Amino acid sequence: MINPLFISFEESFFIILIAIIIFGPKKIPEIARGMGEGIRYLKNAKNKIQNEIIRGNIVEKKRSILNKENKIHSSSIKRH
Repeated sequence: MINPLFISFEESFFIILIAIIIFGPKKIPEIARGMGEGIRYLKNAKNKIQNEIIRGNIVEKKRSILNKENKIHSSSIKRH
């Protein structure tokens, strides 16, 4: 299993042990739930920003294509 935090099993165990000593076993689930909600919120915000950027790029490409088509159309009208 790949450890995303790049810490060993012993270090992870030590951190969990310290957390239990500091917060107590009853508070750990609440803290983990809050952290999970925070991570979920940040992921959703990131996805919304990515979608807005993608939508903006698509709209800009459509405008560019329409501008080119309008220029071609107006130049063909002037020739007649």
